[in-house]
Amino acid sequence: MRKIVGLVLLALAAAAAVGATFLPFSELLIRLAPGQPQTAYVTTGWSTQFGGTKDEHGPLFAIPIVLAAAALLAGARWTKVAYAGAAALAGVTGMLFVYLLNAISFHREGNIAIDPALEAGFGNGVWVLVSAVVLAFGAVVLHPDD
Repeated sequence: MRKIVGLVLLALAAAAAVGATFLPFSELLIRLAPGQPQTAYVTTGWSTQFGGTKDEHGPLFAIPIVLAAAALLAGARWTKVAYAGAAALAGVTGMLFVYLLNAISFHREGNIAIDPALEAGFGNGVWVLVSAVVLAFGAVVLHPDD
């Protein structure tokens, strides 16, 4: 039973990690001129979109996340690969979290004088990614030894 729960958790962690890449990691609402409505600036794992304009050169944060998820899935067979996948996912998530925290803090501190009502924060994708890390480490704890 423990083996089955570990394998299910590995699969759930991988699915949550990949799914998170399609959700917003950060959201910024900014008014470009006084009296104008706020425009959303949203970053996902694959793209950045400002209002209706999609950036041609997306951030590609998703690539290391997908690779870590693939390692989690391969870890269903090999314990050491499961540990490596969980560690890689935690590392990527931590680095992304710190990067976004820095960017969000920069905008919140009034460094952009255009819009004093600017709103910046984490999107749902970050929290799904953090949940995937928790699931991944739960899976490696329950993973049977080879």
